[in-house]
Amino acid sequence: MNATTQAIIDRLPDKPVLIPAEIAAAFGMADGGPIISAIKRGKISASCVSGKFYICREAAARYIESTAYTPDEG
Repeated sequence: MNATTQAIIDRLPDKPVLIPAEIAAAFGMADGGPIISAIKRGKISASCVSGKFYICREAAARYIESTAYTPDEG
């Protein structure tokens, strides 16, 4: 895992269940819209209760790791 990916994971709140806005904030995004889109596309596993999404911290960390950029060697 690269340092940037680890830094994003470290910015997640230290609690077992997160909301999209908290994951977005770790990425530096203004709102949770992109995270909700990722949930709807099946990229993040989440539970929906009363129209609100809840994500376990481990699923959020896996998603962040899956978005890490790995450059190709020239």
